[in-house]
Amino acid sequence: MESLPDSRMLLAVLEHSPALVFVSEFVSGRIVYVNPAGVGVLGFGDAVHAYSRTTAELFTDVGLVQARDVESALADRGEWTGLTEFRHFVTGEPIPMLISTFVLEYTETGPSVIGSIAQNRRGAEGDEQRLQRALGESAYRAREQQAIADLSQLAVGGDLDELLTAAAGAAAALMGVHCSSIARVADDELTVLAYRGPEPGPKTFSPGPGSQPGYAAANGSVVVCTDRVHETRFSTVGMSGRGLESGVCVPIGSDAVWGVLTAHSLRPREYTDRDLNFLRSVTAVLSAAIRRIEAEAALVHQSLHDPLTGLPNRTLVRRRLDEALDAVPRGGPRVALLLVDLDDFKTVNDSLGHAVGDDALIVLARHLRSAVRPGDTVARLGGDEFVVVCEHVAGAAEAVAIAARIAGSFADLNRARSLEWPISASIGVALSDPECTREELVRRADSAMYRAKAAGAGGYALYDDTF
Repeated sequence: MESLPDSRMLLAVLEHSPALVFVSEFVSGRIVYVNPAGVGVLGFGDAVHAYSRTTAELFTDVGLVQARDVESALADRGEWTGLTEFRHFVTGEPIPMLISTFVLEYTETGPSVIGSIAQNRRGAEGDEQRLQRALGESAYRAREQQAIADLSQLAVGGDLDELLTAAAGAAAALMGVHCSSIARVADDELTVLAYRGPEPGPKTFSPGPGSQPGYAAANGSVVVCTDRVHETRFSTVGMSGRGLESGVCVPIGSDAVWGVLTAHSLRPREYTDRDLNFLRSVTAVLSAAIRRIEAEAALVHQSLHDPLTGLPNRTLVRRRLDEALDAVPRGGPRVALLLVDLDDFKTVNDSLGHAVGDDALIVLARHLRSAVRPGDTVARLGGDEFVVVCEHVAGAAEAVAIAARIAGSFADLNRARSLEWPISASIGVALSDPECTREELVRRADSAMYRAKAAGAGGYALYDDTF
């Protein structure tokens, strides 16, 4: 033992060693020492730069595949030797390595400090190269399968925004591109709903040949651009403005194009069949999820809307009225409820038939929506009864003015002879007070409506305490 060199002599040996030598913490992976050979091989500017990294950052995806086995071996046997792959921190180039790693220090909980000696095998031929390629394919397939599995799990019951964000992130990470995005097709543009990459990201893409995503959506097919300089099918002005040189776009949707998944790179790039197959798998998951979400939304909409007029039904208007009453501040604006009952509509149905009556209800629903304020809720309670929920009403005068506009719109309809017979409605108006419940407000509006009907067809009345 006395013949061993002191720490300064040992450090001098490590500093002059042609092999990469580094020391790291087992749990955190933080690098605490790397020799000059390691700094040069890995492309660090200096050792200080290396100390801001962890061992996980040294490895490519190929090397990370082995991480769990290496950690297990260190914990069980205290050492591991084998082939792995580092990456150059400047060029990103993979560097094949033969590495021996071993435990330098233990604590009560297990390995604490790890030493590693690695030899550059970049010049090796034959079996080692084939092994690296096999490891690379294995690593990619494992990550691809995991990404699709994670997305599929989200697709079963997750939120669409969360799923789109995860899909854009998976495309960017697995393919190693500069950025990725998912845009939904609208009438005159594609709106970006999810983006992964450096900010600022795009908000929209031009339709048709105005952009690569627009062109893919218009044609409903995968569009690959290996180098924008030579591209003639669509405009690359947007790509140029963001410093992008190549990209691939895959439409989302089976029957009709719902949107486009895009991946862009900073350099010209040949996108492989493996890249395209992965993106197709992602869009297949998205398409299935979108169909599920749209079907569920359609069922919810049907349960809360009148099938004839498309207006909210009794269930939905009760919910909105409760929400409106709960949101009313004391001493502030009030909620007005207008009950609209068509006059003698049963006679019309009996004389002209229910088909004509249904057509009339559709026209009347449209006129009701146009007569009220933009934020008001118009609903059909059933038969010839409609209701209007008006929030933020200053007082009785404003509520009565809304009723007058409704009556006026029916009069305009009659003057235009849009229906086969004159139409009118009796309107009951009620205003909330601090203690008013939904049931009480409906009762008041109903009482006011009967008073208006008793006074003659086509009128309106405001509820007061004399009712």
